[in-house]
Amino acid sequence: MRPLFEEVAQIDEHLMALPFGAEPEALLLLTRRGELVAAISADPVRAEHAECLAGMQASTAALLDRYAHFRRRLAAEIGESRSHRQFLETLTDSLSAMGTGGEIRA
Repeated sequence: MRPLFEEVAQIDEHLMALPFGAEPEALLLLTRRGELVAAISADPVRAEHAECLAGMQASTAALLDRYAHFRRRLAAEIGESRSHRQFLETLTDSLSAMGTGGEIRA
């Protein structure tokens, strides 16, 4: 389980480092992050991984804040292209599992 958390942390670092305006480049990273979060949430997280889970929840909150402006802008432009919709759906899928903190069991 620890390697999954470590990969999510690496992806989160990369996502946070993307400069403003380069957010569409994040699509593949967000897709992979969503897959990892789904794998982590498939089973209860053991107590020994509680610190990793807390770190992932904190980085999810930071990513939600970081990409909020982009989500709002794309939501306003949603009719312009299919890629906008795909990005928003991927972003939502990737981050929503951790947004509430209640969907991954410990």
